[in-house]
Amino acid sequence: MTNVPADDTRARNRASFDGAFGRVYSFLMEPPWLGRIMAAVYWGGDARPFYESMRAIGELPEGAVVVDAPCGAGVAFAAHSQRQRLRYLALDLSPLMLERARRRARSLGLDQIEFVEGDAERIPLENGSVDLFLSYWGLHCMPHPEAAVREIARCLRRGGRVIGAMICRGPSLRQRLVVRPGTRVFGPGGTVEDLPRWLSAAGLTQTHLEVSGPFAYFEASA
Repeated sequence: MTNVPADDTRARNRASFDGAFGRVYSFLMEPPWLGRIMAAVYWGGDARPFYESMRAIGELPEGAVVVDAPCGAGVAFAAHSQRQRLRYLALDLSPLMLERARRRARSLGLDQIEFVEGDAERIPLENGSVDLFLSYWGLHCMPHPEAAVREIARCLRRGGRVIGAMICRGPSLRQRLVVRPGTRVFGPGGTVEDLPRWLSAAGLTQTHLEVSGPFAYFEASA
């Protein structure tokens, strides 16, 4: 595992997502059909569980609290109905990704989303206040993924859920070529075996784990 200073990792991620990479990433991920093609061709994984898992947003009761961190360009907003009255906190380290997310929210007629520029390892909410935490494609970018999982657990109320997706290190040739810890947008990352350990150590109960290529889709409850 590559040992890279946390501030260097955050600075590299911000520069990447604020630049051309962020624009391309947003373009490819927003339409599900295009996201599925990109996932299959480049990563060798199935992106359908990612898009399908967003349905959990629409199943929440009125007044529920959602954290989407990192929110990226707001791909998950599509599952949030205008009729739902939720507290939805969208957090990202990249100012330009947040601006893209704001534009997407406006295009969907969502005026109740709160946008925060910040670090997903430090969520500005009280302990036990979150009903649903969305952790999509962020853990492999963060300098301390296990600390980010502990922060998720801190935020969740008893019975609250985290739904997430992570790109994992692994032994396959494709993973060795495209998952490069300490380079591009990657932090130290983790393996499929690391993820259940992080969840358990944070006091969360894993309820689902699905692996497709380098992708790990997971759910856990507090």
